[in-house]
Amino acid sequence: MRVMSTERHLVLSALGPDRPGIVAEVTSYVTERGGNIEDSRMAVLGGEFGVMMLVSGTADEIARIAREAPQLKAASGLDVTTRDTKSAEEHRRAQSIPCVVKCDAIDNPGIVRAVSRALHGLGLNIVSLDTTTYEAPVTGSPLFRMEAQCDAPRGVTIARVRTAMQEVAERENIDIEVSTANR
Repeated sequence: MRVMSTERHLVLSALGPDRPGIVAEVTSYVTERGGNIEDSRMAVLGGEFGVMMLVSGTADEIARIAREAPQLKAASGLDVTTRDTKSAEEHRRAQSIPCVVKCDAIDNPGIVRAVSRALHGLGLNIVSLDTTTYEAPVTGSPLFRMEAQCDAPRGVTIARVRTAMQEVAERENIDIEVSTANR
C-alpha cells in the first residue's frame, strides 16, 4: 500500500455478462489513472461477472477515476458504480476481535439468514461473506458452504459467539465452526 498524506479511497463496482478480459480492462482503467487496487473481490455468478475493489490514490486520481467511470462503462459494457469511502483501517473497529464463522450443511433456503441474524444480534459486523453450493462426492446431494469474516465488538467473547452459533446449528441442522482470525 502506498503511503501519502493526501490519500483518498474509492470503491469501484462493475457488473456485466461474463467474458474473457474483464479483469484486465477494469484493472487497466484504474491503474492508468493512478489508482492503486488495495482490496478486491471478483467472481462469476451465473452468467454475470462482478467486480468490487477498494482503490486508493491522491484526491485528483480518485476524482478522475470517478469522473471518467462512464468511459469504462462505454468501453466495457459493464454497469459501473463508484463511491468515495474510508480506508479499511479507518472503518474497522480497533477494539474489535476478528473471527471466522464457517458453516456446512445440506443446501436449503434460510441458512445465510439464520446465521447473519444471530451474528447481528450479538453486534458482530460481517466484513466478508462467501457462499457456495456443491455436490456431495458420493451421493451427489446438494451441499452448502458459507464462510463469514466478522468483527466482534468489545465485550463479546469468541465463546459467546460459539454459543450463539451452536444454537443456530441445532435449530437449522447445520455444522458451524467459529475461530479467531488475523486481520
